[in-house]
Amino acid sequence: MSKGDKAQDRRGRRRRDRGGAPERLRRPPASYGDKSNRVVYVACEGSKTEPDYVSLLNKTYGRDKNFWLKYCYPGHTNGLDPVETVEQVLKEAGPGDEKWALFDRDADDNRDRSIPDAMRKAAEGGVQAALSHPSFELWLLLHFQHWTGQEHGHDEKVKDRLRRHKDAKGFKDYDKASGDRGKGLNDERGKALLGREAAAVRNARKLVKACPSGRCSADCIEKIAPLPDKGKEKYAEWTARTGHAPGCDPLKRDPSTDVWRLLVSLGLGTEEDGGR
Repeated sequence: MSKGDKAQDRRGRRRRDRGGAPERLRRPPASYGDKSNRVVYVACEGSKTEPDYVSLLNKTYGRDKNFWLKYCYPGHTNGLDPVETVEQVLKEAGPGDEKWALFDRDADDNRDRSIPDAMRKAAEGGVQAALSHPSFELWLLLHFQHWTGQEHGHDEKVKDRLRRHKDAKGFKDYDKASGDRGKGLNDERGKALLGREAAAVRNARKLVKACPSGRCSADCIEKIAPLPDKGKEKYAEWTARTGHAPGCDPLKRDPSTDVWRLLVSLGLGTEEDGGR
């Protein structure tokens, strides 16, 4: 192939890349030093609500807070189990990248083994895990009110309260309508959530302190630091970062959600953030 042909082929590949899936970064974001280039890789169990929420954070706060949440799209819309969620972010991100995996308890799917396995895989791979018990919808509800009901992994009561809350504009038909109206976070729903991050963080931190184990508390956690390199932290040390005691069974953290930790790591929902 001539030099001209090679150059044309490279230009063609670049055009195809721009039209398809985003290119992987050539080096870890942390290596740039400039926080305006901070990229956080996020894999989600759900295929609609969680990715919509990631997009909402990017569009609303990404520029001002100098972050970009890189959603790790699995190539289908069937959703993932907890282990697959961790594997997805490990597949997309490099060893030095910031990595988060968001997944639910969801007792209807019989995850008694999958969740502990996912937690340990995350610890081994340097992934921050955000477990919501019973589901991500608890995190949405905490924007509007505190919730202490133990639902044993079932989320219908949480969703029902979210639909009926007077301030949860647009959620009246959440998970009951078809198409994007089902679990999507459209403009009205997104606007209802925005500005309530500090309340959601406070409510979620209260749930850590109220954990049934009796030994957990997020009171000592002010900053969410990046994880050390792979293999430098034991599981007990890793799980303590969540505020939960090292021996606390994640399946019994009912109710709870660790999504607050992702927001705090981004500088959202904190006193430094102005209490949004």
